[in-house]
Amino acid sequence: MNLLIVKGLLTDYKNLVKQFFWSEIFSFEDSMRLKKMYDISSPLLLSCKNGLDSHFRAPLSLDCSFTDGQLAGITACAEAYHLFCVPSLKIEDMEALFACKDGFCIRVNNVRHVTVMFDALLENRFIQYHWQSVLEKGKFLLCKNGKYFVSASNLSTALSAARRNPDSVFYGIQKAIKELEQ
Repeated sequence: MNLLIVKGLLTDYKNLVKQFFWSEIFSFEDSMRLKKMYDISSPLLLSCKNGLDSHFRAPLSLDCSFTDGQLAGITACAEAYHLFCVPSLKIEDMEALFACKDGFCIRVNNVRHVTVMFDALLENRFIQYHWQSVLEKGKFLLCKNGKYFVSASNLSTALSAARRNPDSVFYGIQKAIKELEQ
């Protein structure tokens, strides 16, 4: 897996890698920052971030408003069940996802489990019903291998499969989200 990450960095982020490697000091923190950027973004988004498309697009929204405690609970749930491919999920990552921050995207570790979390948020009236189309249009979720964005169809199929065969993670995520109401 590390070799794939290095290959992805060297091919997809070559300009950024050059900046780091041409500097006089390349610290461990620099390498971790580079790895985090690789985990939560896409080369397509980096190259199109300031393109015309974003200027003419209506702002996307999940119509949600979380308290700090609720956002911390969602982050803890996502971290506990390894929903995303990041070494340490931060509240800021989840805040950017739920705020539909332009240019933000995160790699999904398991699409089924992510859909369970969003569906539980919908069932508990934390987000609106159109979450699948918002996540697709905003290109906020990147598949585990980083080759494509997760579509609404992928999300719908994964949610149906998770509902057909619920497992302990399914019930754990639902319980964690339900406890956010209190």
